[in-house]
Amino acid sequence: MRIPVVFSTVHVDVGADGRLRIDINGQPHAEDRQHTRSDLRTVLDEITTDLGTAVRVEVREDDGTTYSDIAAPPETAPDEPQDDAPPTTSHAGLNGTGFRPGEEVAVAYVLCTQTAGADGRTSVQLPPALLGRRGHRMVLIGMTSAAVAEIEQPA
Repeated sequence: MRIPVVFSTVHVDVGADGRLRIDINGQPHAEDRQHTRSDLRTVLDEITTDLGTAVRVEVREDDGTTYSDIAAPPETAPDEPQDDAPPTTSHAGLNGTGFRPGEEVAVAYVLCTQTAGADGRTSVQLPPALLGRRGHRMVLIGMTSAAVAEIEQPA
């Protein structure tokens, strides 16, 4: 995937009714279609696939809240046929131990790993396109105890 020096920016305005108004660098996108909040991932996948590169996404909620992120084109295996059937979801729980009672526990995807040097330090620099990728490994992290429970997800 090519990574541009300057990202195109996708602006998403979310109306009070949950409908989206979308533009790319100020040019309206898909005005002939009505999109709702649940369509956002699909629309971003469509845009990044068409452009062939990652984009900056700025979302403005009706209440004035704003979010920004980088969206990368979806990954597909070249020899893997596209399945248009909607994905089935599983509600399997994630389990971990070693946390304090009542502690808030975060769920995180592991994008990559890095080995610490002899001094115990490490530095990880990720390209912007990698920030949009999802790994297959997850961890649970205790927010006060810093306890970590590794979870292996099925591929």
